[in-house]
Amino acid sequence: MRRLISGATLLILSLAGCDQREATRSPSSSDAAAAVPPLDAGQVPPDLRDLVPLAQRWGIGDDVARSERVQKATDAERSELRTAFGPRQPRITAWLDSFGQGPMSEEAAAFMYTQLAIEELP
Repeated sequence: MRRLISGATLLILSLAGCDQREATRSPSSSDAAAAVPPLDAGQVPPDLRDLVPLAQRWGIGDDVARSERVQKATDAERSELRTAFGPRQPRITAWLDSFGQGPMSEEAAAFMYTQLAIEELP
């Protein structure tokens, strides 16, 4: 019985700790999560290199932070992203598919997350 109570107590303390972490989380903490590692244009196919600055800005891996970025974007920013990436989506997808099951570079991941951002645009 003592073991069951200890386990239940541990569970309650763990859950209480989760609430505390959420309560003390800074409202701007997702800004840190939104940072995309510096991208090396040399790791991107030559015909897609002009998109690196947009991938740097929009290629956010954290779903919550990316959603916040999408929601805060101006109409002009959304339009710029759609215009630049839209017609080149098939080429980007072909590049991403070339990684197969192997590890994806930071650059490729940023392009993939940018594609997700485009899907999330209102």
